[in-house]
Amino acid sequence: MRRTRLTLAATLVASAALVGLPTMASAAPTAAPADIPVQLLGMNDFHGRISDTTGADSQLLTDPGPDGAYGTADDVTTTVGGSASVATTVQSARAAFLAQGGTPEASLFVGAGDLISASPFDSSVFRDEPTIEVLNAMGLDVSSVGNHEFDRGTDELRRISAATDGEYSDDVDACPATLGGQPFEAGVDGCFTDSTGEDFHGTDYPYLAANVIDTASGEPMLPPYEVFDVGGGKQMALIGVVTETTPTIVSPAGIADVEFIDEAEAVNRWVPVLQAQGIEAIGVLIHEGGENEGGDSLDANGCDQLTGPIVDINAGVDPAVDLIISGHSHQAYNCIVPDPAGNPRLLTQAGFYGRLISDIRLVLDGTTGDVDRLCGIYQATNVPVTRNAPDPDIAAIVGYWQDASAEAGDVVEGSATADIRRAGTLNPDGSFTAVRDGESSLGNLVAQAQLEALQDPAYGDPVIAFMNPGGLRTDILAGDVTYAELFAVQPFGNTVNAITLTGADIRGILEQQFQNPGGPRASNLRLGTSEGFAYSFDLAQPYGQRVDPASITLDGTVIDPAASYRVVANSFLVAGGDSFTAFTNGTDPTTGPVDVDTAVDYFEANSPVDPPAADHGTPTTFATAPAPAVGLGGTTTEPQPVGTVDASSGALGVAGAGFTCPADPGDGGGAGGGSGTPGTPGTQPVANPGNGIGTGQLANTGAATGQLTALGVGLLLAGGVATAAGYRRGRGVTQR
Repeated sequence: MRRTRLTLAATLVASAALVGLPTMASAAPTAAPADIPVQLLGMNDFHGRISDTTGADSQLLTDPGPDGAYGTADDVTTTVGGSASVATTVQSARAAFLAQGGTPEASLFVGAGDLISASPFDSSVFRDEPTIEVLNAMGLDVSSVGNHEFDRGTDELRRISAATDGEYSDDVDACPATLGGQPFEAGVDGCFTDSTGEDFHGTDYPYLAANVIDTASGEPMLPPYEVFDVGGGKQMALIGVVTETTPTIVSPAGIADVEFIDEAEAVNRWVPVLQAQGIEAIGVLIHEGGENEGGDSLDANGCDQLTGPIVDINAGVDPAVDLIISGHSHQAYNCIVPDPAGNPRLLTQAGFYGRLISDIRLVLDGTTGDVDRLCGIYQATNVPVTRNAPDPDIAAIVGYWQDASAEAGDVVEGSATADIRRAGTLNPDGSFTAVRDGESSLGNLVAQAQLEALQDPAYGDPVIAFMNPGGLRTDILAGDVTYAELFAVQPFGNTVNAITLTGADIRGILEQQFQNPGGPRASNLRLGTSEGFAYSFDLAQPYGQRVDPASITLDGTVIDPAASYRVVANSFLVAGGDSFTAFTNGTDPTTGPVDVDTAVDYFEANSPVDPPAADHGTPTTFATAPAPAVGLGGTTTEPQPVGTVDASSGALGVAGAGFTCPADPGDGGGAGGGSGTPGTPGTQPVANPGNGIGTGQLANTGAATGQLTALGVGLLLAGGVATAAGYRRGRGVTQR
């Protein structure tokens, strides 16, 4: 931290007005530029939850209760979420920052991707334009893209994103005549009338995509970074990237014109570009994450042990990057981790569905413009989005879209005799925890509905259907079933397609369910299948040898590897989504109806609908492993483990993480951007009682400022000449 010295000359000047001494202005030192407090308010994986969430999605563990231990019976949960409450939480956090001396331009509301898509009916049915209107109204400043921003393809992402300056590929009208070479009908394909009576105009904030490369230009398809003026002539830049695995979890056909490169590589490309512009304060918005597996994992502000892809990415990102705001894994953690140079680096994630907001506080050095990570305020808090006072303006926007969706959504399409669920566990409190590595009644039902919808010579009279578990976003509960409920199950708007596959291809698809360990996806995803289809599997076998080809049957007849079969799947799977690349061997493709329409037709024709059995795949133990399937890709070797790092909670600041502010009178400054000396574990100086800053905060040390001034004046008035001892300046705004 820079040390400001009150010299004899300065003392005399200060005292002259009090005692009438002659001034010595020429001896007064030039005041150092003021430091700039900055606030980042982060949200990720909102997924269009503009309305108040319900059930387990609305309940957040916020306190361990009287026993002080999370995971016990007295834990306290709080009802959270809903965009109107997100707005209030952001406003309240910003008001606190301003009250503590911050400025409006230095408070930024930022996103880390998946803000849209996989959304509820009231947003998704209007192509998530309602969510974008809400985010615009809340004043979102910037976001990285997430994988779900690509669900409808790059052309649609370009349409909804704000047009830039022509340097990137998103200068696309929000209401075009054509999109992707196809006619675009306003009010049907998008460009709906918003709550103000105006046509949709796109985001007011930029989407960033530094690692999504337009194959035609070789440059990012969207801006790689955004620069913000934060006051005092200083700037801060945020670089945005998305998980490199996006091609394995979205429809390949929709992203054929882009390439996803390594996240850290992309970030590191732009760091020197920003530094060449004189920008030293640099953060990253990344749609990739991890999980806190430490003892404080139930605490939204805990971070005893962080694991997952974000650990390896952090280790590869340039030390000049001052903080990382992450997403994708739907986890809440608040970490201080070491960067490659050994300096502290904040790494946060705010859960999902707008349940939390990360309130990050830091300080830019008034001279260098870099973030002071060792001696300044440098900490974060994941703040629950409580529903105490929803913002009325945002609530009005949400109400408009709820009304607009109600007419279609409230139509009863049929009924269910019992709950029809995804794979998972029904918890004692009535909530349901879904998983994707088990066969599900819902997946089999959807597959059957899609198969029946394409029973027509125009589609080749298909005989088998498959459904991916990630395309099932909620369950169908017993009783009347509305259009909105069916839409919520499959909110992506995929088409249902028919292709021709060989029996060998079908075996390959079944093998590609079981990619952990050994497969490129490194996870197990159980497909839903239509009636009459069956197979056996042994997970103890190597990847590619886990399904016995002799056990794969249709209506009791073994599937012939050399024969051809007409197969149904949604457009996501047909394009090889979720690493089911064997689907891309299909020939003679035919495009059918939108997926939700097949569900509507099925319920209208078959209600009341019984939950089908989830028993098409049978686990077993093979006496001898079958011959390997061909054309799967991947490897039968064990994948490398993901990174893990011991960390500390960002709520405790760098002191709690064991870093010490170096006391160097020469520059006094803590390392910013990795350019200085790494901090040494020890005790961090904290605020002195009595100087207006909260106890335990990183702020003024030594004598309290007011006491020091009084002492200096008293000495002078008494006729003494003294040099007042130096003191450390408070670095920014105290977070309370």
